[in-house]
Amino acid sequence: MTAGVVTYELWLLRRYLAENRRPDDGQLRDTLGVATAATLTRGGALAALAGFLVVPEPTGHALWLPWGLYTVAVALDWIDGRLARRVGTESLLGAKLDTEFDALGLLVAGVLGLSYGALPPWYLVVGFARPAYLGGLWLHRRRGGAVGTLPESGRRRQLAGLQMGVCSVALLPLVSPSTSIVLSTVVMVPFVALFARDFLAVLE
Repeated sequence: MTAGVVTYELWLLRRYLAENRRPDDGQLRDTLGVATAATLTRGGALAALAGFLVVPEPTGHALWLPWGLYTVAVALDWIDGRLARRVGTESLLGAKLDTEFDALGLLVAGVLGLSYGALPPWYLVVGFARPAYLGGLWLHRRRGGAVGTLPESGRRRQLAGLQMGVCSVALLPLVSPSTSIVLSTVVMVPFVALFARDFLAVLE
């Protein structure tokens, strides 16, 4: 499972490598930059987390490993964008990888939380929201429809960050499953509603 996630992340890197430039500059950079390196490190943490999907639930001190890996990934997500702005290395590549790794992390953590009984089955809607959104747009285009530009909104980032927090809480051994299930159910509603609104907003 870890190898599969790494392969997918490397495919994303190769797919978007031509976007390794500033949004307002067409010149490609010679290096990925420290912020994108932090994003890729986050991808490594997510790949390691995915490995727990195919092994028995850890016990003892190892019980903290899934929570630790995902929390590191969440922390790096908070760091990479700020680091890029501080050192002036913002890039379209970094922004695209950030979005893709956000979605990947929610999917991996959501499935793992479900397998541990810490998240309810319906919470998988959060993990599959982006694939469903992209698949819906692809199908709309195949049927001859047009797709407009998604308006800017800071709320998307806020709600995605909230889901990451919920997944981190769910994987924390100290939190009871009943608490994390209730919390995740409440918090997922505005997230899913926003995805549905965005989908309808871009259809033409």
